Amino acid sequence: MPESNQKSNQRSSLVKYASRILSSRPYFRFKLRDKLFLRAQRLAFENPDDVIDSILDDLAKSGYLDDQYLAEAYVRRQLSKGYGPKIIALKLKFLGLDRETISRCLESEVTEESEISSIKKYCQKYPRLDQRKLISKLYFRGYSGQLIKKVLQYNY
Repeated sequence: MPESNQKSNQRSSLVKYASRILSSRPYFRFKLRDKLFLRAQRLAFENPDDVIDSILDDLAKSGYLDDQYLAEAYVRRQLSKGYGPKIIALKLKFLGLDRETISRCLESEVTEESEISSIKKYCQKYPRLDQRKLISKLYFRGYSGQLIKKVLQYNY
């Protein structure tokens, strides 16, 4: 009996912590799992993995943890900052998302028009830059060569 009571105490304290940090801002599942794991270590819980996974599943079922929604917002924000889909995909992978979620988000949010406007906005930051250097910067930002040539051919 004391062991199950201890597990419920662990769970309740981690749920309170998760709700507190999710009330300030949304987190991806991977990042929230790391935060809960660090909290469990700080509180000296033994084997918190199954408790944390069940908490994350419950939060996802109740709608408080939605990686798809966060990833779509992240893609829009990165496009507005001038990043291309290749770099955005790498950043999302680094944030712990799986390939399916990344591809769905990129398909739904990245259109040719949004990429073109992002490229034009980025090019306006560097009006005096040599076209060769600008192309290099755009490749580095994650855009495809065909789209870069299409935009720069009309002198943006």
